[in-house]
Amino acid sequence: MLYKGFYVKMTPATLTRTDKDGREVQCEGFTVEVFDSDAEKVEIDTFSIAVGYEILANDIHEAEQLVKDYIECEEKEYCRMMEEYYSNE
Repeated sequence: MLYKGFYVKMTPATLTRTDKDGREVQCEGFTVEVFDSDAEKVEIDTFSIAVGYEILANDIHEAEQLVKDYIECEEKEYCRMMEEYYSNE
């Protein structure tokens, strides 16, 4: 997925989260990697989103919307990181 100039790779994953009772539980979800381009040369960020925690359902559209919202919040930092990387190259 391309969003705001960033290439996003979302991979289905089984993730570990802590439930309200402090127990570790396995959840379906996605590992999300954000790159500077589809060449995946510079990895800018990696995070995960789990069903029942960050998203309500195992739905790719809901996951994509959360990723878009996250990129909106982190866009300035991502751009700063890319500028720093390319200025040192």
